[in-house]
Amino acid sequence: MSPTLLLSLALFTPAICRSQTKCPWLNEATARGILGGDLNLSVTLDDQGAGVCKFTRQHGSATQELRISVTFMTNIAKQFPVYLAQCPPKSAPLPATGNEAVVCAIHSKADQYAEKVVGRVRNQAFVVSVSSTIQDDSSMTQAMRREKANLTAEMVAGILF
Repeated sequence: MSPTLLLSLALFTPAICRSQTKCPWLNEATARGILGGDLNLSVTLDDQGAGVCKFTRQHGSATQELRISVTFMTNIAKQFPVYLAQCPPKSAPLPATGNEAVVCAIHSKADQYAEKVVGRVRNQAFVVSVSSTIQDDSSMTQAMRREKANLTAEMVAGILF
C-alpha cells in the first residue's frame, strides 16, 4: 500500500467510527444474536444519558424489534409506578434483575406482540421489549420473546449497576 493511502486511512478512520451512534446498554453484535440476524439500529439519547435504543430486523413478513429505554427518575416513589403500569397488575416478578422488575406479555394496537420487562436500578427506570408483528411468528415465538426479553433485561440491569 502506498504511504498516502495509509495516511488517508489513518486520518479518516476515526471520523467514520465516531459517526455511528451506539447503544450504551447493548452492542449491535449481541442484538444481532438476540434477534437472529442483520438489523437496523436507532438510538435517541439525551444529555444525561437516558434514552431509547431500537434494534429492528425484517424476517420474512415479520418485523421483529428489540427496544430498550432508560429514564432517570427524581422521585422513585411517584415516577416508578408509571413505568410499572406498562405491565398489567400482578405481572410476574423477575428476581435478580434490577429492583422490582416484572415481566409481561403485551399486544398493542399496532400489531406488536411483545414480551416486556419493566424494572429499575437505583434511580434509573428501564423497559426492555422484544416483539414481532406476527403473533405466531415461528422464528420468534412468545416463549422465545420472553426468554430474550429476560436475558436482555439482565444485561441492561447489569450495565446500569
